[in-house]
Amino acid sequence: MKFILKIKRYDSTHSGSYFQAFAVDEPLDSSVTSVLTRLNQRTSLTDMEGQPARTVEWECSCMQKMCGACAMVINGIPRLACATFLQELCRKEQENPVIRLEPLSKFPVIRDLRVDRSQLLQDMKKMKIWLNTEAVVDKKELEHQYQSAACLMCGCCLEVCPNYSLENDFVGAAVMSNAYRIATQLPKGSNRRQFVKENVKRGQGHCSKALSCEKVCPVNIPVGALASKMNRLYIKGLFIK
Repeated sequence: MKFILKIKRYDSTHSGSYFQAFAVDEPLDSSVTSVLTRLNQRTSLTDMEGQPARTVEWECSCMQKMCGACAMVINGIPRLACATFLQELCRKEQENPVIRLEPLSKFPVIRDLRVDRSQLLQDMKKMKIWLNTEAVVDKKELEHQYQSAACLMCGCCLEVCPNYSLENDFVGAAVMSNAYRIATQLPKGSNRRQFVKENVKRGQGHCSKALSCEKVCPVNIPVGALASKMNRLYIKGLFIK
């Protein structure tokens, strides 16, 4: 199918942005990652105005919806490029439909569609999202722990969050969801209560419950349910001396 691929480009971290359009003809069952790969493989890459263009920089790894690296904004919605197919974006009866690709806006741009998501890892460190002891096994929590562990750290949830910004203290849905898993694997006691308190303070305490994060999560993590369960742990801790 013939369509127009319109890409928001940045030549460097500190440069301004511009859109560049390319004429593309690919099967409807092609993923966006396949389209970008074949675009970059062209012997001579030119845009629709006939101007020479450099290859498009974007990030990928597994290409199987398992790592989250290829997250970008596709037609206004943050999605994984490897799990987004042309048949979802174009209709057969459309003539030269436009597919627009942009980098995630909540993170610093490195180049083109590639962004620096290191803040996610920094927030994980700040909130101490790890175990220093053997995990406590509670069969009642296994399902929610599994859901939490599915997080790809792709950043799609943060892209649509009205409260998340690199300039404030809110850590966002990705860190919140992972924090719940660790909280339920820690031994009960003062260390667990302190962990829950700090994570609720920088997580649930800033969340306005828009739950846009749930709608765009590529692995369907029930962020709202995990946040509620974390709040419950916090409230229980208030009554323990």
